[in-house]
Amino acid sequence: MPFTLALTTLGLFGSILMFAGDMLLYFTPGVYDMDGTLKPYLHIMRDIPAARVRVGGALGPVAAFLYVLGFLALPLMARGDLAWLVWLAAALLAFALICGGAYHAQYAYLSIIAKAGHEDLYEEVSANIMLLMRLATTPMYAGFILFAIAIVLGQTVFPVWFVVFTPIVTSFLGLAWMRMPQPARCILFGGWSNLVFTIMFTAMLICLLA
Repeated sequence: MPFTLALTTLGLFGSILMFAGDMLLYFTPGVYDMDGTLKPYLHIMRDIPAARVRVGGALGPVAAFLYVLGFLALPLMARGDLAWLVWLAAALLAFALICGGAYHAQYAYLSIIAKAGHEDLYEEVSANIMLLMRLATTPMYAGFILFAIAIVLGQTVFPVWFVVFTPIVTSFLGLAWMRMPQPARCILFGGWSNLVFTIMFTAMLICLLA
């Protein structure tokens, strides 16, 4: 149990660290209206100090490492004949967050080309970021679904109701945050992809310690 708690805590720290990286990269109290592209981020990051952007980008791979350690805790909480669902979910989520750490780090290039007056390179930079983002998306949501199924089928140490604290449910709240006024919109919507894991790991720790 102590080892499981330690891994879960590391996963929690990873989610907080990645969220902090997001905010360092593009938090703004000003206009935050997303259009489905990375151009709004480019415009925001043009005016953010270079050192802040570098730190924000560098936090991505570090946070991804902690995330992976956190996901290693999931198989330790598996029970039953279908425990392999949890193992597969953990592997998919770990892969997705490794890709996530990689594209997180590359956000810094949006700031670099904007500051250098080379926004003509936007398509090349954004294409590379979006490729890694797409590579992460399918495994991540597959992991969400498999973990939720495992919980509902009683294949984990968690009760069925715990599923409401997993990203398969909490992710949908991100749509509501787009209606929030600034700067709450940037914090909640902009960082929600990591805050859903903050909620999940926190709930896991509470259940394990109860």
